[in-house]
Amino acid sequence: MDDELKELLRRLAGAEEEMRAIRIRLEEMQAEEKEQPEPVRPASEETALENRREEQAPVPPQSGEPDVRREEPGQTDRRGKKQTAPAASLSDMMASIGFAPEKPSGEKSQAGSSERLKISGQPERPSGGAQEVPAGEAPVFQKPPRENMPAGRPEVPGPEPFNFERQFAVWLPRVFMFILLLGVLWGLKVSFDMGWITPGVRIALGYAASVLLGWLGFRSIQIGKRGYGLTLWGGTIALGILTTFAANQLYGFLPIMAAFIIGIGYVAAGLYASVRTHSETLTVFTAVAGFLLPFLLEGEGASALMFCLYVLVLFLALLGVSVRGRHKVTFYVVFALSHLTLFVYLMLEGVLGGHENLVAGTALVQHLVLLFFYLKGSIPRQTFTEVLLYVNFAVGMAWIGLLEEPLMQAAYGVGAVLYAALAVYSKLLEDRTLRDVLSAMAVAAASVFILSFYLDEPVAKVMMLLAAGAAGIWVALRLGAVRTLVVSGSVYMLNAALTAAFVGFGSIISIEHAVWLVLLATLAVIYIALYKYPQPWTKRDGLDASLIAGQAAVMVYLFRLSGVLLLGPGTMTFGSVVSFGPELHIRLGILGAAALGSFLLHKHPHGKYVAVAGAIEFAVLGILIMFVPMSGWAGGSYPASLVIGLLFAAGFAYLSASAVKARDALPVQISASGYAIFLLAVYFIYMNKWFFAAAREYGWTGETSLFMHTFLLFLFAFASITAGGKRHWKGVRIAGFILLAVSFLKLFLIDMAAVSVMIRAVLFILVGAAGLVYSRTLQKHDGD
Repeated sequence: MDDELKELLRRLAGAEEEMRAIRIRLEEMQAEEKEQPEPVRPASEETALENRREEQAPVPPQSGEPDVRREEPGQTDRRGKKQTAPAASLSDMMASIGFAPEKPSGEKSQAGSSERLKISGQPERPSGGAQEVPAGEAPVFQKPPRENMPAGRPEVPGPEPFNFERQFAVWLPRVFMFILLLGVLWGLKVSFDMGWITPGVRIALGYAASVLLGWLGFRSIQIGKRGYGLTLWGGTIALGILTTFAANQLYGFLPIMAAFIIGIGYVAAGLYASVRTHSETLTVFTAVAGFLLPFLLEGEGASALMFCLYVLVLFLALLGVSVRGRHKVTFYVVFALSHLTLFVYLMLEGVLGGHENLVAGTALVQHLVLLFFYLKGSIPRQTFTEVLLYVNFAVGMAWIGLLEEPLMQAAYGVGAVLYAALAVYSKLLEDRTLRDVLSAMAVAAASVFILSFYLDEPVAKVMMLLAAGAAGIWVALRLGAVRTLVVSGSVYMLNAALTAAFVGFGSIISIEHAVWLVLLATLAVIYIALYKYPQPWTKRDGLDASLIAGQAAVMVYLFRLSGVLLLGPGTMTFGSVVSFGPELHIRLGILGAAALGSFLLHKHPHGKYVAVAGAIEFAVLGILIMFVPMSGWAGGSYPASLVIGLLFAAGFAYLSASAVKARDALPVQISASGYAIFLLAVYFIYMNKWFFAAAREYGWTGETSLFMHTFLLFLFAFASITAGGKRHWKGVRIAGFILLAVSFLKLFLIDMAAVSVMIRAVLFILVGAAGLVYSRTLQKHDGD
């Protein structure tokens, strides 16, 4: 141990001059460091650093002696082994005098020496070590460059976790305030029952307690107990209004005006406190108390005008507070409570007192104020959302409905013009979203304006709504306004469906006929706008397919118009629409001609889907006409029905031929033989229908009918076999042979037993001769 001390003393004596130079340089560096701001350390780093300082702080040495650690007898480490002091180095000697050179991070000795330097008031040695110094010169330590110094960067605090104790401290005084109020009420009840406290004293105590709670709340907020102070302020408002209610209602100490003024004072105090403390909770509490106040006070002198003025002023004050403080919840509460207060008052007293116009006018002023603030931008769009804008519009329209006529119609008209003007104004502002919203509201307001009139002809409203809806759709497509398109399209589609389903006309000159003409004209305008102003979400095939709706509307119009033309004015009844006879044949024939005309549009660039729809409609009408009688119940008009039937037969042939030519482009591939079999079946049904209708129309006897029907069957079978053979339609030829067999069976089983001998002879001669002639043609064709 003595040898080690001697070695240390020898080294210290040799480095004395070096230490003196180092101390001088360190003092200079310390002076420079004091001039620079110390980097900010996070709280966690400061705490860890302080702990390390306490653990590693060396024992201050005695004056004139070096700080040399020596092994004490019996000293052991944590594992129970005896500690052995390592050989002293220059770093240890420098640390003993308050300085240690910088070592790589992570070494315990470096951390301890660095902390000892800081405790002793000396700066840490910068990284990089000392420069080599020639012999005989004092070593000079270079200060590291600014960019190499560690930057103090404060940590960004994350979201605070839920603090139960803090929330408990916030809500606990509120709970106890409620308990206190209950105790005070019960105590007062006991005092009242026992006669200890007179009514005048009760009112005085109530006001004194409210003032005391307000003062305590103010003091609590000043000393930093914000939550507690706001709770006391809420108690002040509640107790003050309840006391005023008791003074007015229970004891009659205060007239209605005095009580009302005192209540307004408490509400104003609550608003003042909420503004000073920036408390949204207190604002909401004050709003609830303020809107409840008028229902708590009664007396002579109260009027509907005073009530409405109070609600309006309170609404404006609360709205100003919410806008100023950016209070979203307060804004929603004020919006809901203001309308709810007016509605409740209207239900309780307004209807009986005839104050509908005054209450509705107050609500409309609120509506306009909100709209003004929204357009001005005073209310953030995140608060006054688009949904709330629609709600404000709907509520405003509902309040207008309470006005008396003609004030109601005037208000609706002003609203429609106002929203249309605002839509134009928003276009000047180049705000596409706002323009879209206001345009949609303008269309809705115009629709409500039209519905507000009481007309002798209700269908006139439908006509005007069709025009308004079409105009809105044109504007929406022109501007690309989706919301306006939805609203206008809904108005138009609803009224178009009502027209198609329920609006019939029995005369050419009638308001109902005018509605149909407007429907067709507006449909044409809408389709022109759809093709002229295509939208990003529309496709050409979709637009072409939508033309089917317009074509269907034309078909329904033609059916109703043909009924008026055929049946005469004033006879458009349900029975005449579904009557069976030549009239229905002609009407179906007109529809068939229109459907066939639609099919002729298949060559038009936009007529593909309309052509397919026309072909399907023609086929449905052709099948439907099979089951319609060809003459009326009293007879007559058979030739007209026959002409219509022949036209349908020709139309089926034309459609089948067109389908065969374009079958490669059709989604379903059907051979020409298949179409021929379909025509064969249709013609067979038509032939039988025409024959039996003629027999009924002209009064043919049974024998004559059987004779002619059998002869027609043989001719139809011969024609089918011939056509199938020439066109190589195997199915048609087989069908002809089957029909021929059926004709033979009918001839021998039915006709022989039902007709006389003379008719039988004539029938068999004609059938036999025709069969021989036809057989000759078959043999010639087959080469036999």
